Amino acid sequence: MSGFTPVRVDQFVAQYLRNHKDTDGDTLRAAVEDALAAFRQGVRCACGRPLWVAGSAVAGYGCFTCITGSAEPDGDPEIREACDAFLVDSDDPEDRVAQVADILKNYPQDYRQRLEEVGFVWQDDEYDLLYEEEANEERQAVPETENQRHLIHFLECGGPVTRQVIEAYMQERYTQTPNLPLIRKYFKQANVNLKAILLAGLSANPTDLDLLDDLSYFSEFDSMLGELIHFYKDACIRETDMERFSLLAQDFHMNTYDQGFDALYELHTIFQSGAKGAVIQHLAETIDEDLNAEDIPF
Repeated sequence: MSGFTPVRVDQFVAQYLRNHKDTDGDTLRAAVEDALAAFRQGVRCACGRPLWVAGSAVAGYGCFTCITGSAEPDGDPEIREACDAFLVDSDDPEDRVAQVADILKNYPQDYRQRLEEVGFVWQDDEYDLLYEEEANEERQAVPETENQRHLIHFLECGGPVTRQVIEAYMQERYTQTPNLPLIRKYFKQANVNLKAILLAGLSANPTDLDLLDDLSYFSEFDSMLGELIHFYKDACIRETDMERFSLLAQDFHMNTYDQGFDALYELHTIFQSGAKGAVIQHLAETIDEDLNAEDIPF
């Protein structure tokens, strides 16, 4: 038995609706949130076992065994927060190993914090040499060109996002010798002025693949999944070139999948026929879920 497969609420809802098309998505989401709230409050199945949140959302409050008749889950979905809670309360060594593996897989950007939340204590810095090297590079990075000085002044001080500011950013992005650590640290800080540049650039060029990829990287350090989805959907609707549309759809999928959003399902509901519908159908049948989105230069 492999146990539960942790999924986010959005991911579970999308997967369930794909197989149960008559179900109302808002109603299902509310049921999942209610079941999760009950789980957090300590509500248990009539048999005394903890609730299976995903199953309880569609079959009434109960544990996995009482709902399915099976003794143990074998890859069945469970809401991630409930999985985390099960593991936190476990003293079994195998459970703790599984807990670490799950956190590293599902929370690559903030795994240190997640592991600390469940009781792990760091003894040395060798575990994350790359992180430390990047941090040192970013602390030491200084503007080396007039363009970089102009851009950093805006990132530090703010102001109106003028054409000159956007051009300074784009010039730095596409230069053959970018000062990567200098700009990268502003992404990691979720700098509001950097975000303003990205949004202004997308306002002028809503289907720009590189700016959307930059916004995706920025979203790793800022809670803005909803905004990211909005910009990708708008770009997919606007794009008329099918080759670029395919690239947009792939990027949309790869840059939101780890956050629990099923972009291909969402696009399928928008483009149910025609050339774009055919592209989405092909991607849904062939795309590799295990590929990671390509990192932007910064």
